[in-house]
Amino acid sequence: MLDFKYSFLLVFCFWWHGSFELVPLPDFIHPCAELTDECFTKATLDAIPGIVKGIPEAGIPSLDPLYLDRNISMDLPGNLKMTFHNGKLIGLSTCIPDKVSSRREKRTFIFDMHCNFTIKGHYSLQGRLLLFNLDTDGNAKIKIWNQRIRLEVLEKVVTNAKGEGHYKINSYKYKADYGTDLKLNLTNLFRGSAEISANVLQVLNSNSQLVAQEFGGPILDYAIDYAMNVTQKFFDTYTYDQLSPIPLTDDFFVKE
Repeated sequence: MLDFKYSFLLVFCFWWHGSFELVPLPDFIHPCAELTDECFTKATLDAIPGIVKGIPEAGIPSLDPLYLDRNISMDLPGNLKMTFHNGKLIGLSTCIPDKVSSRREKRTFIFDMHCNFTIKGHYSLQGRLLLFNLDTDGNAKIKIWNQRIRLEVLEKVVTNAKGEGHYKINSYKYKADYGTDLKLNLTNLFRGSAEISANVLQVLNSNSQLVAQEFGGPILDYAIDYAMNVTQKFFDTYTYDQLSPIPLTDDFFVKE
């Protein structure tokens, strides 16, 4: 039997070695050796499927579907108030980068992409639409085709106590349209009359862009915020040198 001191020494050495060992990059991450839009776009295209599936060693869970951990309330046309419960966003794995570029002097990455999204959940709806007073709930589903998103991420590189450089997200902003087509479906919209339900749903779908903005906007806000938190976890796990073979000048680094 090993004595206590020797066992403790083995555990300490294992811990010390592990604490300084870098986590290997997943094989779907392809760092760019040149600062070109073509390389950044291809690298992002290669990375999305693997990241969306999750990277356990970086603390990143599966992202498709993305489950919403809070209720979302929104105002819809016709003085209607909708609350969305137990929602999920399906489709992050469908996102295709059209162009990814780096404005290195401004420390900014710009992602132009398009995605097909399906949003599902339970809804409650109160208010007045046309001649009808509504106070109902049921299942909700919205499909958005070719939603275009432009995401701008301002970053910096921070040096930690071990001398490792890591990307840090300073801020981000995005803008989006609401696709080439959209369809909203709400079950049990008008209790007792499928015909009236269909007519009310037709009115909502005839205002699809406004419905998408009010209905999909808060959910897309949630998804972008969540994606940026996941991206920061990724940056915290892998060093700048692992992610970019191109050295930075000293003025790019900030001490933690």
